[in-house]
Amino acid sequence: MSPQLTLYTFKLSLWAAAARLAVYELDIPNVKFVEIDLSKAENFSPEFLKINPNHTIPTLEIIEDRKKEIKQDTTSVVEYLDTLAGNRLSIPDHKDAIDAFIKEMHDDADVGNPLFFTSGSPEELEAKKSIIIPFLQGRIDGWKKYIKESPSHAILYTKNIVESEVMLKIYETGTAASPMFGMNKNLWETGQKFLNKAESLLKAHGSFLFDQYSVADVHFTPYLYRLLLVRKPEEVFAKRPLLEAYYKHLQARPSFEKTFQ
Repeated sequence: MSPQLTLYTFKLSLWAAAARLAVYELDIPNVKFVEIDLSKAENFSPEFLKINPNHTIPTLEIIEDRKKEIKQDTTSVVEYLDTLAGNRLSIPDHKDAIDAFIKEMHDDADVGNPLFFTSGSPEELEAKKSIIIPFLQGRIDGWKKYIKESPSHAILYTKNIVESEVMLKIYETGTAASPMFGMNKNLWETGQKFLNKAESLLKAHGSFLFDQYSVADVHFTPYLYRLLLVRKPEEVFAKRPLLEAYYKHLQARPSFEKTFQ
């Protein structure tokens, strides 16, 4: 009997897209999708914190033989789905290299979300106001609501409120933005180094990062999609022709359209 799977996701989440992509790429049947609205801080609701105290998306709930298991991070969610499908996205000969690539993507090179929320210039800040201000305010309102519902989590909620209000003020007033501009510049430099690494892998392995479509591509697809959201294609693909061709291959896969539609 197949396990009951519930995937907690959010349409605009960078890493939740990797989990959805794995579901569609592997044709995992009967997955229940539950949307957790990050713009309202629903990943911090008292109910969700009982499921995942780390308040991260994606989260996968697995019920099998009356036992419940929770996968709380992107890597373990994708790994479980691949194992369930018979390791179709695993390449044993490149396992160590793939694991290292994915780890770096989620650690030092994980710049997609920070690049989205920060700006690198007054012009970018002005252009992002209509998106960032409502998003931050919605999260602040959510945390304030949850403080009343769950005082035991007040420290967590208050910390996030304070940090978000600092950024909200920058976007609302345009003042004290210079440190954020510098941070954005450094983030983009880090992102470009990782894109260069991907270009080198494509040069060594061909159409995909490691010879054939694998878990590495599942993780890297939303990463690349996000960088194309926060930077112009000519910046992302500058001196990276293999990366540009690779992205076109990714876009042609049925799983891509289902994930990002």
